[in-house]
Amino acid sequence: MQTDATSQSLQVPPRLVHRYLVAVVIIGTALMAIPAVTGLPAEPFILAMVFGPLLGGAVLTARRSGPGGVRQLFSGIFRWRISWRYWALAVLVMPLITLTIAAATGTLAQPADGWLTTAADYMVATFLVGTLVINLWEETAWQGLVQRHLTGRFGLARGALLTAVPFAVIHLPLGLVGGASLREALVASLLVLAMAPPFRYLLGRTDYATGGSLLAVGVLHASFNASGSLDVLVGGWQHIVGVAVVAAVALLLDVRRRTTSQPLPIDVQVVQR
Repeated sequence: MQTDATSQSLQVPPRLVHRYLVAVVIIGTALMAIPAVTGLPAEPFILAMVFGPLLGGAVLTARRSGPGGVRQLFSGIFRWRISWRYWALAVLVMPLITLTIAAATGTLAQPADGWLTTAADYMVATFLVGTLVINLWEETAWQGLVQRHLTGRFGLARGALLTAVPFAVIHLPLGLVGGASLREALVASLLVLAMAPPFRYLLGRTDYATGGSLLAVGVLHASFNASGSLDVLVGGWQHIVGVAVVAAVALLLDVRRRTTSQPLPIDVQVVQR
C-alpha cells in the first residue's frame, strides 16, 4: 500500500494519463532527435523535454482536479523533512557505490585537481545544476504524475517497469548527441535500457518511503547523473552498475519484508505531518 502522500488520487482518469504519456514520448523523442541530427546544442532541447511535460501535466491536473490537484502534485517538492537515512540514500549512496565499483574494477583514476575539487564538483552538479534546474521538475512529472499513477494500479515493481519503458525511449536520442558514432550510440542506448528499470524502482521506492518527497527523488536522480560524470571514472559506466546493485539490494529487502509480513519502513516524520 502507498502512504497518504503518494496514494491520493489526482482525479485524472487513466486514459488521460496514458494519452499524456504517449504525447510526452512522441514530442520528447522528436525534440531530442533535433540536436542529434543537426548538431545543435542539446541543452535547450533537454530543458524543453523537462519543462514541457511538467507544464502539460500541470494543465491536465488543473483541468481534472482543479487548483487543489495542482497543489497536491507540487507539494512533494517542498517535502524536505525526512529521515537522515533517506537523505543519505539520495546524496551519498550513488557516488560511494560508483567509486567502489570503479576501484574494484581498476577503472578509478586520480583526480587532476584533488579529491576536494571532485567532491565540490559533485555537490554543484547534484544540487545546483541537477536538482534545481532539471531533475526536480523532471521527476515532478515522471514520478509525481506518471509513476505514481502506474504504481497505484500495478504496484511498486510493475509501476517502475512500466514507467521505465517510455522514460528510456525518450532518452535514447541523447546517445547520438555530440557526434557519437553509431556503435557508441548503440552502446549508450543499451545502457539506458538496462539502467531504466532499476533506476525507476529506486526512485519510486524513495517516493514511497519518504511519504511523497519529490525533492528527495529529484536529488537522487541528480546524484545518479552527477556520479556518472565524476572526473575520476574511466569509461563512465560504473554508476549504471551501481544503481542496479543498490536497486537489487532494495528489492531483495522488500521481497523479504513481504514474505515475513513486515511493511516497508515509512518516514514517520512525514506521515505524521
